[in-house]
Amino acid sequence: MILSLAASLAADAVAVALLAWVAWRAAEDRSPPNATPFAAMTGGLALWAVLSMLSELSPVWSGGAVVAALAQMVPVVFVPGIWLVYVLGYTGRGTGLTRPRIAMFVLLALPLVGAAVTFEGDPSMQEIQRSLASLVGTELMLLFAVYTYAAFVFLRYGWNHGRISKGQLAAQLGAVSAPYVVGTWRDGAPIVDGVTAGLLLSGVLLAVAIRRYPVLTGFPKADYVARSRVVEALQEAVIVVDWDGHVLDANAAAETLFDRSTRAMIGSPVASIADGIDEAALSPGETGVVTLRTTKGRRQFQFTVSAVEGADDGGEPVARAVLLRDVTDQRTREQRLSVLNRVLRHNVRNKLDVILAHTEHVEDETHRAAIRESATELASLSRKARDAEAVMTDSVGAPSTVDLADVVREVARSAREDHPESGVSVEAPGSLPVRSHGTVVRRLVSELVENAIVHADGSARVEIELDTTDDGTPQLRVADDGPGIPDRERELLTGTGETQLEHGLGVGLWFVNWAVSQLGAELAFERADADGTVVVVRFHGAELPTGDDAPEGTASDDDPNET
Repeated sequence: MILSLAASLAADAVAVALLAWVAWRAAEDRSPPNATPFAAMTGGLALWAVLSMLSELSPVWSGGAVVAALAQMVPVVFVPGIWLVYVLGYTGRGTGLTRPRIAMFVLLALPLVGAAVTFEGDPSMQEIQRSLASLVGTELMLLFAVYTYAAFVFLRYGWNHGRISKGQLAAQLGAVSAPYVVGTWRDGAPIVDGVTAGLLLSGVLLAVAIRRYPVLTGFPKADYVARSRVVEALQEAVIVVDWDGHVLDANAAAETLFDRSTRAMIGSPVASIADGIDEAALSPGETGVVTLRTTKGRRQFQFTVSAVEGADDGGEPVARAVLLRDVTDQRTREQRLSVLNRVLRHNVRNKLDVILAHTEHVEDETHRAAIRESATELASLSRKARDAEAVMTDSVGAPSTVDLADVVREVARSAREDHPESGVSVEAPGSLPVRSHGTVVRRLVSELVENAIVHADGSARVEIELDTTDDGTPQLRVADDGPGIPDRERELLTGTGETQLEHGLGVGLWFVNWAVSQLGAELAFERADADGTVVVVRFHGAELPTGDDAPEGTASDDDPNET
């Protein structure tokens, strides 16, 4: 008797330890979407094992053993329901307690509550058995229906799934079934009863499952949702990883990049596939640049991490998709341009200062004027290169409020000061604030006005008009009476030419080209002939404020030197 009790208690203790360890492992990191229901299911089995052990103590603790025997009905009834919630989440049908699932738990609890209210005073074991017998039929049908449906969904999804092993199916189904099947089969066994043996088997199977298989990650669910979002035709590599950093899926570009098949990648730590990616923060929403070892050697990649969300669980993320775009050539080109730009500007500026200083020592006025003119033009070119860097730096930052009316008036005043022989007039509202990039807008207007003046035959007349179109888009018109822009350069400016790599544009007009592109604006020519040019810029990319910041009435700012 004592040896039998000791053996049964020892088996119960081992079952409790195994199940508690598995539940702790699952609950330790609840970020995977299926960790919580898995931990709850394992915790229910662990509670059942604890109560089973206490119920064995009837020879020494009769009252407590009776209560423990009665309390076992709680995990017995609810574990299949929790198992169903886990299966539905694992197979892509949403996690969490939805209304139908709450209704299921209520339905499971009703017979149990009905049996409990029949007790009077301190129940004896005979009263417990008699009361429980009254609910056996109804409760068993409910439990059988819930368990069978969960097993059917689990097997149907996983049996032919290329990424779910038969071992995982057997381990998880066996773990949930064991206490019920073995408990019925070995009921009344002389040494270790069926429930204890079943719970012990559950603990062993779940310990194996959590160590060997992705039971927490919602891996099939991530596959169910993410596969439609991972486009195989993408040139960029895409890798789907779980919350523990293991690969769940990858596209063809990733296979080529890392010279491994998707099947070989699945289940492996992503750091073992993409050497160097452990230096990147792979939280949803993160982006940056990381250097990885690939089949082409070490390359630089811009990575973007997106949360893969389920279709029917309120947007709860089930995995992370990491997109890798090779930017090695782009970054190298940018670095070269940056170095060349700074070196050339520095050297050109210094050499031009020397040339201009020596120009005064040239006695021939013709040569002196030619040298001075060329040096001045080169100095202007160097200045514009510096301005280009400022424009590009500003265009990648956040937009701010820019008053277009103030900008055009400021540009007009500067043009009058630099070119007093020309006439510059402005017609604009009192204010026209937009959300845009101030440095880029100011450079764009300056280049249009300066280009109109410097290419004029003699003194130029430039008219600047600022208003809005019928749909509220800010619009800038710059008209001049110069010789017009050649067709080839006009085509390159508006993007209708062969390529922007043509050498037809001067630096100033390249500014216009870049600025329009950066601002998301549209550039067009209303007129470009021998009678002059009218350039129109529509700021489609700018946000026009409303209310108190709306444009004020039109005001004229004519050149005070004009008659």
